[in-house]
Amino acid sequence: MLKRIGIHLSNDDAGKRRIEIGLQLAKKHEAEVVGIYPVYGSGGLQHEHGVIRQDVHNQLREAAKVIGVKAEWRVPQGNPEDVLALHARYCDVLIMSKAERSVSASSLIANLPEAVVMAAGRPVLMLPNYGTISPIGRRILFCWDQRREAARAFADAAPFLRACEELVILEIDRDHKRLGESDIHPDDISRYCTSLGYPTPKRLEKTSAEHGVGNVILNAATDTGSDLIVMGAYGHSRMREWVMGGASRTLLSTMTVPVLLAH
Repeated sequence: MLKRIGIHLSNDDAGKRRIEIGLQLAKKHEAEVVGIYPVYGSGGLQHEHGVIRQDVHNQLREAAKVIGVKAEWRVPQGNPEDVLALHARYCDVLIMSKAERSVSASSLIANLPEAVVMAAGRPVLMLPNYGTISPIGRRILFCWDQRREAARAFADAAPFLRACEELVILEIDRDHKRLGESDIHPDDISRYCTSLGYPTPKRLEKTSAEHGVGNVILNAATDTGSDLIVMGAYGHSRMREWVMGGASRTLLSTMTVPVLLAH
Protein backbone atom coordinates (compact mmCIF):
# COMPACT_ATOMS: atom_id res chain seq x y z
CA MET A 1 0.00 0.00 0.00
CA LEU A 2 1.01 3.59 -0.58
CA LYS A 3 1.35 5.50 2.68
CA ARG A 4 2.80 8.90 1.69
CA ILE A 5 2.08 10.55 -1.66
CA GLY A 6 3.89 13.70 -2.76
CA ILE A 7 2.16 16.13 -5.11
CA HIS A 8 4.12 18.73 -7.04
CA LEU A 9 2.17 21.98 -6.75
CA SER A 10 2.48 25.15 -8.79
CA ASN A 11 0.20 27.56 -10.62
CA ASP A 12 0.18 25.67 -13.92
CA ASP A 13 -3.08 24.62 -15.55
CA ALA A 14 -2.73 20.98 -14.45
CA GLY A 15 -2.21 21.77 -10.75
CA LYS A 16 -5.83 21.14 -9.74
CA ARG A 17 -5.74 17.88 -11.68
CA ARG A 18 -2.70 16.68 -9.70
CA ILE A 19 -4.41 17.54 -6.43
CA GLU A 20 -7.59 15.70 -7.42
CA ILE A 21 -5.83 12.55 -8.60
CA GLY A 22 -3.38 12.56 -5.71
CA LEU A 23 -6.16 12.77 -3.13
CA GLN A 24 -8.18 10.05 -4.87
CA LEU A 25 -5.13 7.78 -4.80
CA ALA A 26 -4.51 8.60 -1.14
CA LYS A 27 -8.12 7.78 -0.27
CA LYS A 28 -7.86 4.42 -2.01
CA HIS A 29 -4.63 3.48 -0.24
CA GLU A 30 -5.45 5.15 3.10
CA ALA A 31 -2.39 7.33 2.63
CA GLU A 32 -1.49 10.91 3.47
CA VAL A 33 -0.43 13.51 0.93
CA VAL A 34 2.33 16.09 1.01
CA GLY A 35 1.83 19.14 -1.19
CA ILE A 36 5.21 20.47 -2.34
CA TYR A 37 5.34 24.01 -3.72
CA PRO A 38 8.93 24.99 -4.62
CA VAL A 39 9.84 28.64 -4.15
CA TYR A 40 12.19 29.90 -6.84
CA GLY A 41 13.11 33.51 -7.51
CA SER A 42 13.38 36.69 -5.49
CA GLY A 43 11.90 40.12 -4.92
CA GLY A 44 8.74 40.89 -6.89
CA LEU A 45 8.63 37.37 -8.28
CA GLN A 46 8.58 35.96 -4.76
CA HIS A 47 5.74 38.32 -3.78
CA GLU A 48 3.69 37.38 -6.83
CA HIS A 49 4.14 33.70 -6.13
CA GLY A 50 3.25 34.23 -2.48
CA VAL A 51 -0.28 35.30 -3.46
CA ILE A 52 -0.69 32.44 -5.92
CA ARG A 53 0.87 29.97 -3.51
CA GLN A 54 -1.72 30.77 -0.85
CA ASP A 55 -4.50 30.12 -3.36
CA VAL A 56 -3.00 26.73 -4.23
CA HIS A 57 -2.61 25.95 -0.52
CA ASN A 58 -6.30 26.69 0.00
CA GLN A 59 -7.22 24.42 -2.90
CA LEU A 60 -5.29 21.52 -1.39
CA ARG A 61 -6.58 22.07 2.13
CA GLU A 62 -10.24 22.32 1.11
CA ALA A 63 -10.08 19.38 -1.31
CA ALA A 64 -8.38 17.18 1.30
CA LYS A 65 -11.02 18.12 3.88
CA VAL A 66 -13.86 17.20 1.52
CA ILE A 67 -12.42 13.80 0.57
CA GLY A 68 -11.20 13.01 4.09
CA VAL A 69 -7.48 12.71 3.52
CA LYS A 70 -4.68 14.05 5.72
CA ALA A 71 -2.64 16.65 3.84
CA GLU A 72 0.59 18.47 4.70
CA TRP A 73 2.01 21.55 3.00
CA ARG A 74 5.68 22.18 2.27
CA VAL A 75 7.29 25.26 0.69
CA PRO A 76 10.94 24.38 0.03
CA GLN A 77 13.27 27.08 -1.27
CA GLY A 78 15.82 26.47 -3.97
CA ASN A 79 16.14 24.83 -7.35
CA PRO A 80 12.78 23.05 -8.02
CA GLU A 81 14.56 20.02 -9.51
CA ASP A 82 16.65 19.54 -6.38
CA VAL A 83 13.96 20.16 -3.77
CA LEU A 84 11.35 18.02 -5.53
CA ALA A 85 13.81 15.15 -5.87
CA LEU A 86 14.69 15.48 -2.18
CA HIS A 87 11.07 15.47 -1.02
CA ALA A 88 10.29 12.53 -3.32
CA ARG A 89 12.71 10.43 -1.26
CA TYR A 90 10.40 10.83 1.72
CA CYS A 91 7.38 9.58 -0.24
CA ASP A 92 6.22 6.37 -1.88
CA VAL A 93 5.49 8.22 -5.11
CA LEU A 94 5.61 11.80 -6.42
CA ILE A 95 2.84 13.05 -8.71
CA MET A 96 3.85 15.42 -11.51
CA SER A 97 2.75 16.57 -14.96
CA LYS A 98 4.10 18.72 -17.76
CA ALA A 99 3.61 22.43 -16.98
CA GLU A 100 2.23 24.56 -19.77
CA ARG A 101 2.04 28.13 -18.51
CA SER A 102 5.20 30.24 -18.58
CA VAL A 103 4.25 31.95 -15.30
CA SER A 104 4.55 28.75 -13.32
CA ALA A 105 7.60 28.24 -11.16
CA SER A 106 8.17 24.82 -12.66
CA SER A 107 8.59 26.26 -16.15
CA LEU A 108 11.73 28.14 -15.11
CA ILE A 109 13.64 24.90 -15.59
CA ALA A 110 13.37 23.05 -18.87
CA ASN A 111 12.12 19.48 -18.64
CA LEU A 112 11.57 19.59 -14.88
CA PRO A 113 9.63 16.29 -14.60
CA GLU A 114 12.28 14.43 -16.57
CA ALA A 115 15.03 15.83 -14.36
CA VAL A 116 13.19 14.84 -11.18
CA VAL A 117 12.54 11.32 -12.47
CA MET A 118 16.23 10.80 -13.16
CA ALA A 119 17.44 12.32 -9.89
CA ALA A 120 14.91 11.30 -7.25
CA GLY A 121 15.56 7.59 -6.81
CA ARG A 122 11.80 7.22 -6.25
CA PRO A 123 8.95 6.60 -8.70
CA VAL A 124 7.22 9.56 -10.33
CA LEU A 125 3.61 9.27 -11.49
CA MET A 126 3.22 11.46 -14.56
CA LEU A 127 -0.33 12.58 -15.37
CA PRO A 128 -1.55 13.60 -18.83
CA ASN A 129 -2.80 17.17 -18.92
CA TYR A 130 -5.98 16.37 -20.81
CA GLY A 131 -8.71 13.75 -20.97
CA THR A 132 -10.63 11.90 -18.31
CA ILE A 133 -8.55 9.82 -15.93
CA SER A 134 -10.32 6.77 -14.56
CA PRO A 135 -9.30 5.34 -11.17
CA ILE A 136 -5.60 4.63 -11.57
CA GLY A 137 -4.19 1.13 -11.37
CA ARG A 138 -7.04 -1.24 -12.10
CA ARG A 139 -5.52 -2.34 -15.42
CA ILE A 140 -1.74 -2.00 -15.61
CA LEU A 141 0.59 -2.28 -18.59
CA PHE A 142 4.11 -3.09 -17.41
CA CYS A 143 6.95 -2.63 -19.91
CA TRP A 144 9.61 -5.28 -19.36
CA ASP A 145 12.99 -5.35 -21.12
CA GLN A 146 15.13 -7.17 -18.51
CA ARG A 147 17.19 -4.03 -17.82
CA ARG A 148 17.98 -2.45 -14.45
CA GLU A 149 15.57 0.44 -14.88
CA ALA A 150 12.66 -1.87 -15.69
CA ALA A 151 13.48 -4.00 -12.65
CA ARG A 152 13.53 -0.84 -10.52
CA ALA A 153 10.12 0.17 -11.91
CA PHE A 154 8.73 -3.28 -11.16
CA ALA A 155 9.83 -3.02 -7.53
CA ASP A 156 8.66 0.58 -7.09
CA ALA A 157 5.27 -0.22 -8.59
CA ALA A 158 4.56 -2.97 -6.02
CA PRO A 159 1.69 -1.09 -4.28
CA PHE A 160 -0.02 -0.61 -7.65
CA LEU A 161 0.66 -4.15 -8.91
CA ARG A 162 -0.59 -5.69 -5.69
CA ALA A 163 -3.89 -3.80 -5.95
CA CYS A 164 -4.55 -4.12 -9.68
CA GLU A 165 -7.25 -6.29 -11.25
CA GLU A 166 -5.56 -6.95 -14.60
CA LEU A 167 -1.87 -6.99 -15.53
CA VAL A 168 -0.35 -7.03 -19.00
CA ILE A 169 3.40 -7.47 -19.48
CA LEU A 170 4.71 -5.96 -22.70
CA GLU A 171 8.05 -7.01 -24.16
CA ILE A 172 9.32 -5.14 -27.20
CA ASP A 173 12.01 -6.59 -29.44
CA ARG A 174 12.64 -9.51 -27.09
CA ASP A 175 16.03 -11.11 -27.77
CA HIS A 176 15.03 -14.77 -27.64
CA LYS A 177 18.50 -16.01 -28.56
CA ARG A 178 20.36 -14.10 -25.85
CA LEU A 179 17.78 -14.87 -23.17
CA GLY A 180 17.73 -18.53 -24.18
CA GLU A 181 21.51 -18.71 -23.81
CA SER A 182 21.10 -17.18 -20.35
CA ASP A 183 18.52 -19.87 -19.56
CA ILE A 184 15.75 -17.31 -19.03
CA HIS A 185 12.36 -18.85 -19.77
CA PRO A 186 9.56 -16.86 -21.48
CA ASP A 187 7.24 -17.36 -18.51
CA ASP A 188 9.76 -16.42 -15.79
CA ILE A 189 8.37 -12.90 -15.35
CA SER A 190 4.79 -14.22 -15.22
CA ARG A 191 5.71 -16.79 -12.58
CA TYR A 192 7.50 -14.09 -10.60
CA CYS A 193 4.34 -11.95 -10.63
CA THR A 194 2.12 -14.76 -9.37
CA SER A 195 4.65 -15.69 -6.68
CA LEU A 196 4.23 -12.14 -5.33
CA GLY A 197 0.45 -12.42 -5.30
CA TYR A 198 -0.10 -10.20 -8.33
CA PRO A 199 -2.72 -11.12 -10.93
CA THR A 200 -1.56 -13.73 -13.44
CA PRO A 201 -0.39 -11.47 -16.27
CA LYS A 202 -1.15 -11.59 -19.95
CA ARG A 203 2.07 -11.41 -21.98
CA LEU A 204 2.43 -9.37 -25.17
CA GLU A 205 5.42 -9.39 -27.51
CA LYS A 206 5.76 -6.57 -30.04
CA THR A 207 8.41 -5.25 -32.41
CA SER A 208 9.34 -1.60 -32.74
CA ALA A 209 10.72 -1.62 -36.28
CA GLU A 210 7.90 0.35 -37.91
CA HIS A 211 6.54 2.60 -35.16
CA GLY A 212 9.21 3.04 -32.48
CA VAL A 213 9.16 1.83 -28.87
CA GLY A 214 7.19 4.75 -27.45
CA ASN A 215 4.37 4.46 -29.96
CA VAL A 216 4.21 0.69 -29.52
CA ILE A 217 3.73 1.20 -25.77
CA LEU A 218 0.99 3.79 -26.26
CA ASN A 219 -0.81 1.59 -28.79
CA ALA A 220 -0.60 -1.41 -26.46
CA ALA A 221 -2.05 0.63 -23.61
CA THR A 222 -5.00 1.60 -25.81
CA ASP A 223 -5.54 -1.92 -27.13
CA THR A 224 -5.56 -3.43 -23.62
CA GLY A 225 -7.62 -0.67 -22.01
CA SER A 226 -4.84 0.00 -19.51
CA ASP A 227 -5.25 2.94 -17.11
CA LEU A 228 -1.61 2.96 -15.96
CA ILE A 229 1.70 2.34 -17.72
CA VAL A 230 4.68 1.26 -15.61
CA MET A 231 8.14 1.53 -17.14
CA GLY A 232 11.77 2.25 -16.45
CA ALA A 233 13.08 5.70 -17.39
CA TYR A 234 16.23 5.88 -19.48
CA GLY A 235 18.43 8.86 -20.18
CA HIS A 236 21.78 10.53 -19.73
CA SER A 237 23.15 13.83 -18.46
CA ARG A 238 24.35 16.38 -21.00
CA MET A 239 25.57 19.87 -20.06
CA ARG A 240 23.94 19.61 -16.59
CA GLU A 241 20.57 18.70 -18.12
CA TRP A 242 19.00 15.26 -18.25
CA VAL A 243 18.15 14.03 -21.73
CA MET A 244 15.52 11.31 -21.74
CA GLY A 245 15.61 8.26 -23.98
CA GLY A 246 13.41 8.17 -27.06
CA ALA A 247 10.63 6.00 -25.62
CA SER A 248 10.40 8.06 -22.43
CA ARG A 249 10.25 11.31 -24.42
CA THR A 250 7.49 9.95 -26.64
CA LEU A 251 5.36 8.88 -23.71
CA LEU A 252 5.77 12.13 -21.78
CA SER A 253 4.90 14.24 -24.82
CA THR A 254 1.89 12.24 -26.06
CA MET A 255 0.66 10.14 -23.12
CA THR A 256 -3.08 9.65 -22.78
CA VAL A 257 -2.97 7.60 -19.55
CA PRO A 258 -0.81 8.07 -16.42
CA VAL A 259 2.75 6.72 -16.57
CA LEU A 260 4.71 5.55 -13.53
CA LEU A 261 8.41 6.11 -14.23
CA ALA A 262 11.36 4.85 -12.20
CA HIS A 263 15.09 5.15 -12.80
